[in-house]
Amino acid sequence: MRHHISLGLDDLRTVVALAEELNYHRAAHRVGKTQSGVTRAVARVEKHVGTRLFERSHSKNHSVSTTDAGIHYVARARLAIAHSENAELAARETLHGVSHQINVGKSVFTDRRLLTILRSIELPLHPGLVVRLHTRSPAELPSCVRNGEFDVAIVSNSVEDSLLSGTAIRCVPFTVVLPERHTCATKDYVTLADLSSTPWVLFERHLHPALYDSFLNRANQLGIKVDCIHHIADAEEACEIVRLYGGAAFLSPQGAERAATDDVILRTLAEKQVYLKTQILARSENASKLVAEFVRTFVKRLKQAGLYQPAPLEFAAVDVQRAFEFPTKDSQLSTQVLPAPLEQQLRSEPSKAKVCAA
Repeated sequence: MRHHISLGLDDLRTVVALAEELNYHRAAHRVGKTQSGVTRAVARVEKHVGTRLFERSHSKNHSVSTTDAGIHYVARARLAIAHSENAELAARETLHGVSHQINVGKSVFTDRRLLTILRSIELPLHPGLVVRLHTRSPAELPSCVRNGEFDVAIVSNSVEDSLLSGTAIRCVPFTVVLPERHTCATKDYVTLADLSSTPWVLFERHLHPALYDSFLNRANQLGIKVDCIHHIADAEEACEIVRLYGGAAFLSPQGAERAATDDVILRTLAEKQVYLKTQILARSENASKLVAEFVRTFVKRLKQAGLYQPAPLEFAAVDVQRAFEFPTKDSQLSTQVLPAPLEQQLRSEPSKAKVCAA
């Protein structure tokens, strides 16, 4: 039998804080309560739900751990908080004359050409549309969409999530930055096997765990033992490492072109299993007409700009990079995939490696 107890957003925020901190003292400091206040709020929520959300932990760093029920509850509590905050923001924006707004998540690595198109989108059915761009780390973007903080996000190589649906917009190979005298300098494109004896230069794993792991998993599949990995935070640092240590840096084509200097060379990475897949991500249950029209218009503008390539083209020995960078109208591209509710709206409307110190 459910206990009819009135819960407020303050209670939900307290539960979310404890789930993220896993420590009563840190959670209390975060929400501005005493530890006993946090205890009372959690007890109130657990009584309302009818089950325990937390249990005592024996870890030195954590005083509690989240139960399975707690994990599911917290996920939806985050969504409820985000919806409430978005509703407040929408009311304030309406008061000040902004009637339509869409929040788009991006990272510092997002292709600048995509951002230019996003900023310029205008929708006839939604006059006065305001597009707000927010920057997060690549690893944070999916959760920001999931909890409702963002309507959509531009993400790369996102992990499958039943609560999210992605529309593939661009699939291109990575660009490898190499020293100008590298043994692969005479090749038009290279494979990971070609670089098996070369130190690798990768972005820090915490910036994009899935992408980082995809390189090492592919190396493991090929039987490549990566003896040395240099970790970097931006493309300029990657090129510097390549010059100093003779490594191979894996970057986006735009990042490599921007950061490359005269003493390095750029080659296309010819690996079908490891490529840069960019998507526009939305919640699976999102039935917003505004979001649907926004996604549709964005894809249309990408096609007009020659940037829409939702599936990787087949590798060929001739002109691989041009085929990836400049798809033609005759290219066989896969059809656009939209979250089911958005699609309905559109239909109704017109290996282990040693880490080297850099």
